[in-house]
Amino acid sequence: MLTAKKGQAHVAARARLMLLLGEQLITDEVAAVSELVKNAYDADATRVVVTLSHVSEPETGQICIKDNGHGMTLEKVLSSWLELGTLSKARGVDKKPRQSELKNRTCLGEKGLGRLAVHKLGRFTELVTRRVETNLETRLILDWTAFERAEGFLDEVPVEWQQTEISVFVKDPDFENGTQITIKKLQRRWTREMIIRVQRGLLAMKSPFTELSDFDVAIDVDDPLAPEVSPPNMSELVAGATYTFIVDIDENGQIKGRYKVQRPDLPELSREIVIRRDIREPGHFRDDRKPVCGPFRVRFYSWDLTMKDQRAVFGDTATYKEMIAPNTGVKVFRDGFRVLPYGNEDNDWLSMDLERVRRFEQNLSRNQIIGEVAISAHTNPDLLDKSGREGLIDNDAFRDFISLVKSALNSFEAYRLPDRQKIKDATGLTRDQSEGAVFSRTMALLMKAIAEQPRLDAETRLQISKLASDARDAMNSVLAEREQRLLVASTIGLTYMMPTHEVRRDMHEALKILRRMRDPKQLSQSGIDTVISLLKQADSTVGGLGRLMQRTEDVEPFQLEKSAKVAIELLHHRFERNSIDCQLIVRSSRKIVGSDRLVTILLLNLLDNSIYWLLRKKPDEREIKIIVDSRDEKAILAVSDSGPGFGEDDIQTLTLPFFTRKPNGMGLGLYIADRIAGMNGGKLKLLGENELPELLPGGNIAVLFSKSTS
Repeated sequence: MLTAKKGQAHVAARARLMLLLGEQLITDEVAAVSELVKNAYDADATRVVVTLSHVSEPETGQICIKDNGHGMTLEKVLSSWLELGTLSKARGVDKKPRQSELKNRTCLGEKGLGRLAVHKLGRFTELVTRRVETNLETRLILDWTAFERAEGFLDEVPVEWQQTEISVFVKDPDFENGTQITIKKLQRRWTREMIIRVQRGLLAMKSPFTELSDFDVAIDVDDPLAPEVSPPNMSELVAGATYTFIVDIDENGQIKGRYKVQRPDLPELSREIVIRRDIREPGHFRDDRKPVCGPFRVRFYSWDLTMKDQRAVFGDTATYKEMIAPNTGVKVFRDGFRVLPYGNEDNDWLSMDLERVRRFEQNLSRNQIIGEVAISAHTNPDLLDKSGREGLIDNDAFRDFISLVKSALNSFEAYRLPDRQKIKDATGLTRDQSEGAVFSRTMALLMKAIAEQPRLDAETRLQISKLASDARDAMNSVLAEREQRLLVASTIGLTYMMPTHEVRRDMHEALKILRRMRDPKQLSQSGIDTVISLLKQADSTVGGLGRLMQRTEDVEPFQLEKSAKVAIELLHHRFERNSIDCQLIVRSSRKIVGSDRLVTILLLNLLDNSIYWLLRKKPDEREIKIIVDSRDEKAILAVSDSGPGFGEDDIQTLTLPFFTRKPNGMGLGLYIADRIAGMNGGKLKLLGENELPELLPGGNIAVLFSKSTS
């Protein structure tokens, strides 16, 4: 019988691992140089000089990063700088970031891998460092090709070092101590575009809105391909932004700050408001869940980009191209320093360009906005860097962070939409090209031409006027019928996305039970009852949708509670699944003349909106009341809920097409509801807390019908 063996082994690393880590963990030259500059900050440097010498000639070119930090002793170089994954700057079990040695700065690095950036840049590295208040320099030579040639293990490749008298940190009083890293034998030939990206990347490393008075980065480029890139004065640049949004997002998902619109040519449209509201997206923060990130600050600055708008704001069209465009995008900064790659040209981390296609009128594209999201390692300890320092780890805190930033952006876009519409109206950029508007303008021109004809007698003029009037009525009738069909079709599509999903879920669940019952041992009366119940629910929803789609006589007297009961029946399963208590209260039963089908669709839109926002509340706090009442002989159909309410938005803003505060909404629900109300002799109105009895402390909206019968 074979005797069992056991023992212990150790993980071994081949020498070529150094090359793999350097090449794959660091994305590009911008990230590589940035990592070395961040290391200088962690070393308490107040000044860093990055020199790019003849980088378009890889064999003779070199890159030098020199700082005046506290420097390293020989022991520190050998024990920490040559140690991958060193713990010298890693967080402890309390997740609190480490502080720098002398200035107590929050350390930007913590993985112990940033120094591998040197291999991304070149195949030969020389490090010279002088520790503060010492008279010795340590010199380290890294020939990266040795790791490439070596077939052995990492600890078998020697690295040369020597300790000498000072020679590098001696002549310049600004650099009496610190670290200098020189990289030679560059990995590739630098192009003009690469030089520009590194220059701009270094200029954008520090937040333009956070004061870092004791840390300066200078860039010196000596290369025939080098263009001149001047650092933008970002504070001056954004001071004239057409739209400004600056808010703090706290640990509860509340924003507090201000929104401002300004146009030098339209001072009457300028305004500034104070904002305070909960921006938690209900689908992500269900049941009143609090975020596991925050607080942090968001700044957004935006411009309109038509030629006319640019000339009005900048005085020309070149300023945007030269100053704004190179700095657009929404960037993330931690403790004043850039977190890559968020905001890079190829990184649409907020899906802004995709959302712009979905909602062109409201949403901003990346080239319209300069944005900053400022976080702190102390207040957001769970927003952690990936090992490659390129992005944040995808955990619960990061997902909450993304959701809150998207909601903040959506809030900014929602405030901007009505102001943008006013500017378009004032500058003549709005022109109604609908069929009805074109027909009315043409008819007005025709009637004017007829009126100016002196030879026409009164009888002829009367006949022509009657024909024109009949034509206008016929046109309006055709357009009204077409609009009604479109409203029905589009509303059903919008309102029934969720019920259709629930029908599919019911069907799938029923199929799963039936498959299990193929085995006679699994056959049970309770299983059969469950299948029947699920299929009844699916049939109820689909059947209600089918009845709503049926073509019926549209205009006739009907009682409002009829539409309310149909809407409740159609949404019964959504109310039940989401623990929403929905009540129908009929105080004054009145008939209106109109389309009960369209009023049902209107009500479905209002209820769908309430359901969405109620998901943010705890299940036992979710309540909806549908109230049928009357006032001054006018019928009222109201929807009242216990959700967050409409805030400072008025009904004119809420019913704008494409206006929405839902991060993934289409912005058509209340617009369609408003159109349907008008087609049935009514209008939408937001209700104050005392306008009707028993209103809930949330969103209260009603349709007031001008014509009704008892």
